[in-house]
Parts: sequence; structure tokens; C-alpha cells
Amino acid sequence: MQKTLKTLAVLLLPLLFCADVQGAGFALYEYSARSTAMGGAAMANGAEPASLATNPALITELEGTQAQLGLTVVSADATTTVAGNSRSLKSDTWYLPNFFITHKWSDQVSFGLGGFSRYGLGGEYEDPVESWPGSNLAYKVKLETFSFTPTIAVKANDELSLAMGLEAMVIGFTQNSFFNLGALTGEQTGPYEVSGSGVSWGGNFSLIYKPLWAEKWAFGAMYRSKVKQNLNGRINAGNMTIPDPINIHSGDAEGAIALPDSISAGISYQATDKWVLEAGIVGTFWSSYDQILIQYKDNSANPFVYNNKNYKDVYRLNFGTEYQLNKNWALRAGYVFDKSPINSKEMDTLVPVDDRHIASVGVGYAQDNWTLDFAYAHIFSKDLSGRSEQFENIPVKYTDGKSDMFALTVGYKF
Repeated sequence: MQKTLKTLAVLLLPLLFCADVQGAGFALYEYSARSTAMGGAAMANGAEPASLATNPALITELEGTQAQLGLTVVSADATTTVAGNSRSLKSDTWYLPNFFITHKWSDQVSFGLGGFSRYGLGGEYEDPVESWPGSNLAYKVKLETFSFTPTIAVKANDELSLAMGLEAMVIGFTQNSFFNLGALTGEQTGPYEVSGSGVSWGGNFSLIYKPLWAEKWAFGAMYRSKVKQNLNGRINAGNMTIPDPINIHSGDAEGAIALPDSISAGISYQATDKWVLEAGIVGTFWSSYDQILIQYKDNSANPFVYNNKNYKDVYRLNFGTEYQLNKNWALRAGYVFDKSPINSKEMDTLVPVDDRHIASVGVGYAQDNWTLDFAYAHIFSKDLSGRSEQFENIPVKYTDGKSDMFALTVGYKF
């Protein structure tokens, strides 16, 4: 009994300030309709204001002052089975806005400011009755992030440009779960909610290299630093009060989570004047996301809650192409293989998919100073079976994961 109480204490406040929607783990890559249509393969070709998110060094190629405003609409579906009992996500729609503005200060120096989401999560399971063991982990969650990235880019010479940017990431989070001893011991049951917010800082460094000795080729690379989130929030347990050793009650809380650093690279080839291809890779060091720490502010020693994740370092491969039909119209397509960092021994209910295959298509239109881009992408997710060691090794399985994304971006050259 004592072991069960301690185990459930660890589960009681899981995943305070975590994230996921489309990228493996909890990363997002939908920064513009053009990039989405090409599977994110926009690191070394086709500079646009949204390059502030994909490869900021590219903005040295933009003339004057330019701006883009975009929106990606996401719907997702998946089923999670915990101890043989299955629940599917409710139908819902999520919106990811973004904006970018760049200005060429001189022939060598450009500035930019971008606003976009790098992490996000949203979902609620159907009929999350107290008897479903998965409700102990989480049955409803909403996490939203938005990053502001002031950037400076410098054209070092005719072949090489470099960029450096800061990142201020704003996070807001709400999660609903059940504290349910009844499913195992016939004892106390009750719902609770965890919410919180915060702002943390990070940075990025990038380059674009276009060798004069190989004019059809270009290489881009980018490094994003780790972002440590220290967040303030609240645990709302209603009228439920559970004494030691679990000591659950309503009160202010604080949490910490390390969002991983990553390195990206892409190489493009201009096959003809109208046709460009690019292949890329993103390596994300998810091993830094090993646990989530939560504690009450009114009693820092009781409890300290550790939610172990033990994610793995993973990679993401992308391939994209663009064909310029004429001066106004362009066609695009892409493919992504997105490796999941989830540890099959530490599964939960918030990221109910494994490895992902993403197929995308899109179209772009340009007229005078205006551009309009549209993209559609479909995500096919692999099933995964494992367990939750923190929950008495209970079996967990993810099935039927899929998602649709629609992106629209409007641009203007001043």
C-alpha cells in the first residue's frame, strides 16, 4: 500500500508545462505555408520573411522591408489504451498564428523580428470517466507557446551570410487529471487541475553558404539553444485534501522543465531555373528532457514530484521541391520522417503517437508586391506499445494517430 501511494504521488501532478502537437516529442515546425508545403526543406533556398524561423541567415537576400502574416490550422486524432481500456481524442481544431518582418539596413546588414510557436499541445479524451486508468495521467490538456525572435544577419561576403537571434518564449498551460486510488485500491477519488505560465530566454545561430565554385548548390545550418523554463502556476484540487505522505491540496506551485537544444542543416540544388530541390535533417537532443519537477510553494519540502520522461535524442529528415510554373505561380511538395523520442517504458496520455510520416503539397502566387501561399499536410503516425513504469508498469498503447494541417501565408514587400 505504501508503495502504491508513493507511486501515485509521482503521477499526481504529471507533465506540468509539457508540450506536443505535430513534431516528434513536442516540437512544431509549421512556420509558413511555403515551408510546410516543402516539408520544412527551406533552409538553403527561397528566402522569405519566415526564414527568421527556418534559417535567419537567409534574410540578407531580402530587399527593402518585407512582412508575412500566417496561420496554420491543425486537427488531430489518436487512441490511447491503458490497461486494456481505450479512449480516443475528441474532435477539435487548433490554430497556430505567426508573423515576420525584415528590413535590409545596408548591403551587409539586415534585421528581423519573428513571432511563432515552437511547442504546443491540445487535446481531450472522450468520456474520461474516473474508472479509466489513463485519467490518472491526464485526460485534457492545453499548452500554448509563442516565441519572439529579434535577429541580426550579416553578409560576410558573396558566399557566406551569418545570423544571430534572441528568443523570448511565452508559455501558458492547463491540464486536467483524476487522482484515482479507487481504480487500484477502492479508496479516494477526485479531479484536479494544474495550470501555469512563464517566460524564458534562448537564442539561435545560423548560416547560409552559396559557393561561387558550385553555383547550383547551397548549404544552410542552424543551432537553437536549450531553453530552461521556470514556471509559476497553481494546483486546484477543489475540496479534495489528501494528507501525508501524498499531501495533495489546492495551492500555488512552481515547476521546471528543460526544452532541448537542436541543430539543423539543409542542402539545396537548383536543377533548372525553375526547379529547386532540398534535403535536410534536424537533430534534437531530447535526452535533456529527462524529468519534470513540481513542488508546492507553501511547502518546498513536501512533496517534490518527479515525472520521469527519459526521452531519447532523435532526428527528423525532410525532402522538399518547388517548381516555378511562371512569374506568378509555384508548385511545391514535401516529405518528412519524424523520429519519436518517447521512451516506451515511460509512456503517458499526452503524446499518443510514435514515429511520423508527413506528406505535403502546396501552391504559391505572387503579384506585384503581394504573395499568397497555401499548404496541406497529412501526418501518418506509427502505433506504439509499452508501459508506464511509474504507474505499476501498467501497459499503454498508442494507435490510429493521424493529423491534418492547412496553412495560409500572406506577404507584402513595402
